[in-house]
Amino acid sequence: MKVLDFLKSEQNTIGKATAVIAVFIVLSRIIGLIRDRLLASTFGAGVELDIYFASFRIPDLIYSIVLAGGVLVSLLPLFSDYFKKDKEDAWKLINSVINIFSLILIVIAALLFIFTNSAVNLLLPELDPIYLDKAVNLTRILFIAVFFFGLSSIFSTVLNYFNRFVVYSIAPVLYNLCIVLGIIFLTPQIGIYAPAIGVAIGSFLHFFIQFLASLKYGYKYDFAIDFKFKGVKDFFKLLFPRIISAAASQANLTIITIIAGTIAVGSISFFSLADNLRFLPIGLIGISFATAIFPHLSKSITDKNMEEFCTNFKSVLKGILYLALPISVLTFIMRDLIVSIIYKTGQFTNGAVEVTGACLGIFALSLVFQCLEPTILRAFFSIKDSKTPAVISIFFLVFNFILSMSFVKLLETNESLNAFVLNLFNLSSPHHAMLLGLVLAYNISLILDFVLLFTFLRKKLGDLRIREIFGYLIKIIFSSIVIAFVALFIMNLFNGFNGFLMNLLEFTTVTIVSFIIYFILTSVLKTEEAGRIRQFLENTLDKILK
Repeated sequence: MKVLDFLKSEQNTIGKATAVIAVFIVLSRIIGLIRDRLLASTFGAGVELDIYFASFRIPDLIYSIVLAGGVLVSLLPLFSDYFKKDKEDAWKLINSVINIFSLILIVIAALLFIFTNSAVNLLLPELDPIYLDKAVNLTRILFIAVFFFGLSSIFSTVLNYFNRFVVYSIAPVLYNLCIVLGIIFLTPQIGIYAPAIGVAIGSFLHFFIQFLASLKYGYKYDFAIDFKFKGVKDFFKLLFPRIISAAASQANLTIITIIAGTIAVGSISFFSLADNLRFLPIGLIGISFATAIFPHLSKSITDKNMEEFCTNFKSVLKGILYLALPISVLTFIMRDLIVSIIYKTGQFTNGAVEVTGACLGIFALSLVFQCLEPTILRAFFSIKDSKTPAVISIFFLVFNFILSMSFVKLLETNESLNAFVLNLFNLSSPHHAMLLGLVLAYNISLILDFVLLFTFLRKKLGDLRIREIFGYLIKIIFSSIVIAFVALFIMNLFNGFNGFLMNLLEFTTVTIVSFIIYFILTSVLKTEEAGRIRQFLENTLDKILK
């Protein structure tokens, strides 16, 4: 009964919502890391794993073009407006969106089935023909997930509006769990198809659990499409620019996949595995805060309460910076250690650890900006402006393509620069330096993307009291620099010790000691977040003692 009550509970404050989302994101990411460890140990950084990761690109690109990964951010402000005025119209909007997208995806699925061979040849031009059928079949299986994720994103809107973040947050846990179970139980029989089957089943559960939860709030399915309904027109006006933004993002990853595929076997896997590690803090910090704040930002705009909007926005930015900055520093310092703990097993060699660790180290450079960006985007969407992010995303796409090609070509032709990069990260193959050039170009583009979004948001909404953060920022930068030296000192004590358990002990010791010192420093410097944490700990201790 308590479990059911928890599933039905409402998280009506930013703090409660963020906490619930963060807990389940951590759980989901842990299962995701187990998934990646199983993939690395079972298949190694070879052709099959390259094909598996590359096979996601076409379904992900179609998902972005059709659903934009932005259904929730486009639909929530409208659903919020309609639900306050007329609940029947609000549900009419939801059903119209469901039916329109279902029909579109069915048509695309049929076309994709016919033209998959051509699409895979374009994506993986260097692929050995003996692997072509496998890549085609994987792409077709993975497209099933597009359909269910599309429906799931619509029901996520409903749960977000009602501040029911528990079920919303459980859905990714079920998804990753299905992939893990698929790898464990199906790989001996069907090989690399096993995780793909897990993806298809997991995406269905991702949708189904949110669909069931939405029934409680009055949702009833109705096969009706009213193109004249103003809500549908307004939704697509918001969605089309978001389609451009999300498609540009996926196009970037597709370009990177194509370029990485021409560098050397394993390059796609190295990039993808490091990218997955990068998303752990982004999901834990960036997505959880942004998801929790979005309904509040939308309601503040609906109520024309800019004071409340600015207060919540500034508070979330400070919370993200407090956590993201030290994590970025520690990720860079412990990059090889992290990769070794998660991936070094089975077919994943020491050399693969070093290359993936170097990629992760470069990703750490943009980590703070990537954690902040989801909240910046939610601020745009709350004022129903999806055009500005769309224009910036096009610039991002062009800039990243030019920079990626330039860096890879430069490192291919300039032997001195190539050798410098290899020495910097203690690598040996010239191809590895070219891969790092590709990763660096992508991360420079990500930073520029954030800077442009932040600049234009301030032009749209004014100062937003951002200047109040500067003094706070100096305090946490100083504290992060201190823990960097602490981390290096502790890691030096572990020098010479190897093995999974020793690596895990080293990582745990560095993390715990660093964050204790970080908390003490930020408390002495009187930061608000440290004060909130201290208050929470004191209240928890009082409850335990009572």
